[in-house]
Amino acid sequence: MKKYLFSIVIPTYNGEKTVGRLLGKLATITGNYSKEVVVIDSESRDSTLEIVKSFKNKISNLRIINIKKKDFNHGETRNLGVRMSQGKYICFFSQDAVPRDKNIFSCYLEDFNIDDKVVAIFGKHVPYENTPIIQKLEILCKWEKMDQYVNHLGRLIQNLEKPFIPFTEENKLLWYMLSNTSSCYRRSFLIQNPFPKAEYGEDLLMGKTIIEKELIKVYDIRCAVTHSHTFNIPQYYAREQEDLTFRRSLIGKNPKTNISCKIKKIFSLEEPTYKKMKYLFEFFIYYGMKVIIIIKIK
Repeated sequence: MKKYLFSIVIPTYNGEKTVGRLLGKLATITGNYSKEVVVIDSESRDSTLEIVKSFKNKISNLRIINIKKKDFNHGETRNLGVRMSQGKYICFFSQDAVPRDKNIFSCYLEDFNIDDKVVAIFGKHVPYENTPIIQKLEILCKWEKMDQYVNHLGRLIQNLEKPFIPFTEENKLLWYMLSNTSSCYRRSFLIQNPFPKAEYGEDLLMGKTIIEKELIKVYDIRCAVTHSHTFNIPQYYAREQEDLTFRRSLIGKNPKTNISCKIKKIFSLEEPTYKKMKYLFEFFIYYGMKVIIIIKIK
């Protein structure tokens, strides 16, 4: 099997509305490096596979691997992608994410060259314009926690030997932060340290592994992607319950919800006062759901 500098692994399932945007962007990204795209599909029932196949004349090294839906989980499916690809660096993208910078792979290479101990790089998420306002503000506030620590190049080098903040119980989530919505790893590291079998949070668990092994990961705002979900109320509740329960298990206590950031952003919107009041009311509905979940998982 031919070896590449980058292998891009994309898990898909019923992604007809979004996967074309991602592949279209990847098709336009050029550079003096070789790359392959490996799509792992879990029995999509829509036109996902037809859309992927339509890009074979635009992306020369594009392969599809089919697995059973029952066999999918976020950890082991990515391990399959690692085994079935040959890149020196393995990059993961969610089917509904789109890189914002055409130089994203050059940025990955720059970051890996910082130190041989750099094993993972990830970027922030910028929500789509049509994302519901409260969900959009939550995404912005989440990534601003990381942004405040980046250097003049837009990087945050997470290295215990030179800590950006103390490695304390309160700060562990920032230290473990990692997102496989858009990420890139040294393949040699993933071969020795495969993802755990996980239905959720395999990336944060890998972030924890990297820090505990005293290796380095880099948060680089140049490697950002456009990505967000549009949840209705029941979907939002289910997702928050999954997320908050997982994060509590990871750090041993309930994570902070960063209320002040979202309220400040509501009042800073260039909207009439009545709309801001409407958004504030919506926010407290969302926050009330979080409180219920936190009480349930204590």
